[in-house]
Amino acid sequence: MDGATQRLRIRSEQVRILYDGLWLPMVSVVLVAGLLLVSLWSVVDQRQMLAWVTAVVLITFARLGLAWRFQRKQPPAEAARRWMIGYAIGSTASGLLWGACGLWLFPVSDFQHQVILVVALAGIASGGAATMAPVWPIAATFLILTLLPLSLRYLWLGGPASLTAAAMVWLFLGFTLAVSHRWNRILRDNFHLQAEGEAREQALRASESRYYTIFQASPLGMLHFDAQGRVTDCNDKLLQITGESRERFLGFDMLESVQSIRVKRAVQRALSHGEGYYEGDYSMLTASGPALPVRILFSGVRDDQGAIVAGVAVVEDLTERRQAEETIHRQAYYDALTGLPNRRLLSERLAQLMAESAHRGEHGAVLFIDLDRFKEVNESLGHSVGDRLLNATARRLTELLRDGDIAARVNSDEFVVVVARIRGDRQQVIDGVNGVAERVMSALSEPYHLSDRPLLVTPSIGFALFGEEQSSATGLLKQAETAMFQAKTEGRAKACGYLPSMHTAAVWRLNLEQDLRLALEGDQLQLHFQPQVDGDGRIVGGEGLLRWLHPKRGMVQPVEFIPVAEESGLILDIGQWVLDQACEALMRLDARQLPRLSINISPRQFGQPEFVASIGRCIERSGIDPSRLQLEITEGVMIDNLIETIETMRDLKRIGVGLAIDDFGVGYSSLSYLKRLPLDELKIDRSFIQELDNSNDEAIVQTIITIARNLHLTVVAEGVESAAQRDFLLRNGCHIFQGFWFFRPLPFDALVAAINDCQSTA
Repeated sequence: MDGATQRLRIRSEQVRILYDGLWLPMVSVVLVAGLLLVSLWSVVDQRQMLAWVTAVVLITFARLGLAWRFQRKQPPAEAARRWMIGYAIGSTASGLLWGACGLWLFPVSDFQHQVILVVALAGIASGGAATMAPVWPIAATFLILTLLPLSLRYLWLGGPASLTAAAMVWLFLGFTLAVSHRWNRILRDNFHLQAEGEAREQALRASESRYYTIFQASPLGMLHFDAQGRVTDCNDKLLQITGESRERFLGFDMLESVQSIRVKRAVQRALSHGEGYYEGDYSMLTASGPALPVRILFSGVRDDQGAIVAGVAVVEDLTERRQAEETIHRQAYYDALTGLPNRRLLSERLAQLMAESAHRGEHGAVLFIDLDRFKEVNESLGHSVGDRLLNATARRLTELLRDGDIAARVNSDEFVVVVARIRGDRQQVIDGVNGVAERVMSALSEPYHLSDRPLLVTPSIGFALFGEEQSSATGLLKQAETAMFQAKTEGRAKACGYLPSMHTAAVWRLNLEQDLRLALEGDQLQLHFQPQVDGDGRIVGGEGLLRWLHPKRGMVQPVEFIPVAEESGLILDIGQWVLDQACEALMRLDARQLPRLSINISPRQFGQPEFVASIGRCIERSGIDPSRLQLEITEGVMIDNLIETIETMRDLKRIGVGLAIDDFGVGYSSLSYLKRLPLDELKIDRSFIQELDNSNDEAIVQTIITIARNLHLTVVAEGVESAAQRDFLLRNGCHIFQGFWFFRPLPFDALVAAINDCQSTA
């Protein structure tokens, strides 16, 4: 039995003794707690006493439950550490409670009851010292937690008697620690003796069955041969390795009939010098048999005089090891899902291609490809569809490759294509790479037929050139990735070549993301409110608008940080924060002051599985009328999965919140989906309001108002900044307005003041 196994057995025995001896001490703990309850009831705070006794009972029952589970499961030795940790947690909690008793339930002015408390704690400590002795750190922790607060309490009281009592508690603590440590050493010595005895018994049993274990049950193939090299015996493992029968092996002449000269020499050396070795692919009995990767160790068997009279061979099948090496190599260098090279192999091959291109005077390019909105595919359609999409993308990229080009998957939805051997001047190289990027864009933008309907996914592509300027493979990949992020920033589904200025933009974007994370934690975000008014100027609602007051940058505009929040995933936490703030504002204002409040919902937030539930929980916590909360979504939400969008909106309507389409008219406006949605409101985009002097925009606004009227929807015009715009909207049937002509976005206190002013002048 090795040292690790012995330690494991000892630990298992320690845990068993701890749990076997837990029942009686736990009953004693409850009894002592009950006695203290009765004894100290009249001299301490009764609520504190009840709380303390309740905690003791709960901890005790929890520890008894743990002991019951231990006795029922009888866990293996490997689980001993976990059970010891559970015991330690329970004993520590118990020690803290008893220590709290000595600190908070101490009868300051009643010596007799102090004696009762001290005796109780001493008894508990003595019991703990005995029952926890198998693991001394646990016992020591319990004793210190139980007695130390009592001594501190006496020290706090001061006076000769109290100081003497504190010293006695310290002496008792030291004594119990010493006794517990002594018991621990005795128990550990017994554990070691028991483990050593078991080890000797095990060694004896192993010795008695050694021949069977080594030969017949060996995981390696074994055979015996005589002094002439003829096989006299073999085990079943050798037959399994070779696929031959025992009859064919027995009597086989390894010196005459063997096919390999190297094997024959290894046998001869074993019979002459005592040892031989062979490793390689070998057919055991016939040249026509299957060649197996094997390692064979030959050894001579000597008689009492030391003369070699026979031999033994150990045959190891290396097939699994070779397969494992191939598997390890594949796992280390290839993506498990798509089978494409991973980042590690890509970096090695790219470095090699860059060196070859520089030597030949050729050029090449790295295309960094990211699938747009892949996370939404995973979240809405499931990871199985996402995996199939990645595999289909890998196949399409592979089909585009020429000899010598490389396609690799470097991250969840990120791929890299390396194009080598491009000749010509710089402009010709750029034109060629743009052509490759267009072909990749076209191939990956074709519909994917992965579910019940075609799936449209576009790539964002960034590329960087190599061949002229020396750069590392890692640096080149970073440049291409930076260009890819630029393509995403410009609206996705684009290809961008790397420019040095992009590095500065990437650093700025990264810093902004980090600052935004800190803003969430540091109360830098603010929710302002822009009132909505009717034709008479009365405030009939409002919209919550996010603002970020950065300590150094000042007021950061949403147009700057919202795209970063969307890309990084922070939009989910920000959206929840906005929701909480909006519900709190509605809770602080009654419906007469602010009938309703709208907030914007990002497409990513809308697509979360728990989105509807989070809305319901927030409304329930705040206690507001759900009809006062209005959620604004953009038309883009409907594009990916209209059916799921409708179901989500219906679930929201069951809660009772209002639903509106924000910026109506600038997206994918379609009556075919508009009439199917459970909407309450349309918001005319400010771009149309700003251009009302244009006849086309006038017609669009009139059409939107007519559509809303026919669908029985409220229509709100945002961005109203002049009386002429308001009058035009009134004449055409729009009666709710939002814009600088009426109010700018206001902090909450300013909103309250504006509401009060409007109501006082009404």
